[in-house]
Amino acid sequence: MMSVDVFGMSQHDFAKAVKKNRLAIIPVGSLEQHGDHLPVSTDSIISEYLARQVAAKVGAFVFPVIPFGVSFEHSPMFNISIGHSMLSSLVCDVCSSIAANGIKKIVVINGHHGNIGALQYLAQDLHGRVHADVSVNTLHYWHMMKDQFDHAGEVETSLVLAIAPDLVRMNLARANSKRLSKSKAAYATMTNAPGSFVRITGSGVWGDPNKATAEKGKQLIDEIIEGLSKTILELES
Repeated sequence: MMSVDVFGMSQHDFAKAVKKNRLAIIPVGSLEQHGDHLPVSTDSIISEYLARQVAAKVGAFVFPVIPFGVSFEHSPMFNISIGHSMLSSLVCDVCSSIAANGIKKIVVINGHHGNIGALQYLAQDLHGRVHADVSVNTLHYWHMMKDQFDHAGEVETSLVLAIAPDLVRMNLARANSKRLSKSKAAYATMTNAPGSFVRITGSGVWGDPNKATAEKGKQLIDEIIEGLSKTILELES
């Protein structure tokens, strides 16, 4: 198997490749604060990296990452956000255009929790816009992990240490400055409100990045890639 990177292709290259491959992967991320130690592009870096690795494993076209997401919960800290309807419309337009070029199966790999709502109903929104034999599915990469997902904590920091260690400043790594005492279900809905994330965590970090290691990141990546690849193959069957 091998991935087909669309970004550097010519029309000749695409026309030849699409005769053999009808699966495409689109990574979606965000631009938002990830503490003082990780880049604001963390979600985009992770989703794009995973998309490329999975595309190589299952044999798929891989498209450039969509770097803008729904991140209003991080205000007033850094975030470049678009609304739910805008993100949904953008991804739908991209999927519709991809389908018009002969690709039959599209998988969106999401890297940001705040995007879930906007990406949930892509298949419904595309109904009637693409041919009935075109499928569109969204996978959230953290669903493939046994570890509990965090934000700029041990998990995300480990992933970036494994993918792009030069972008991590561990000397600035700090755990959340407020105690997280509510239930997971309570926090899941509370963090939908603009500005909520900083009020809840204090520092904008959820978890303890000081526990992160590149080795843990590599183990997580292997687990996630295996899970994503298996799920995509199940979607194709």
